[in-house]
Amino acid sequence: MRFNPPPNWPPAPPGWTPPPGWQPDASWPPPPPGWHLWVRDAPRRKAGLIIGAISATLLVAIGVLVAVVATRRPPDITATPTTTAAETLTDREQIEAVVERFQMAWNDIDFAAFAPIVCEKMRNADEFNQDDFLEARDVREDMDVSVVAVEVDGDSATASVKQVGEDPNDIGFVREDGEWKWCEI
Repeated sequence: MRFNPPPNWPPAPPGWTPPPGWQPDASWPPPPPGWHLWVRDAPRRKAGLIIGAISATLLVAIGVLVAVVATRRPPDITATPTTTAAETLTDREQIEAVVERFQMAWNDIDFAAFAPIVCEKMRNADEFNQDDFLEARDVREDMDVSVVAVEVDGDSATASVKQVGEDPNDIGFVREDGEWKWCEI
């Protein structure tokens, strides 16, 4: 039980309990009708206990997560894929992709993108340089080509490539280091 002074009395100091035989000052007004000077202590709220339990659980979970991450073995980054992109595409699809990259490099006037898709024989030719590429590009407009047919013979191939509005041309391709390269000299 705790002492519950009425609102019209001076406030009691926190935790103060009247001693046995205590009487209120006669100058104080009477308590309001039905006012109880002694009340049962309110049951302690369990909110603090619940918040503490949740906090402890979260700390343990975070600790476990940190421990798992810290002790986990990093992935093996030296592993090699079992198949390459070139192995999953047919020869024709690979050659069509080279023709598409050739067209994009030509249309974008991008010698740096053009060089890696042509064969070594073309790259080593005297006339294979950026100035000659730009000069040839000035003479011929954008390309809009498609592959009509492909004949593969081992590591060499011939693709019939058609520019819109023109007859198809046979273009040579060679496979170098597992990749098809445009190889028309």
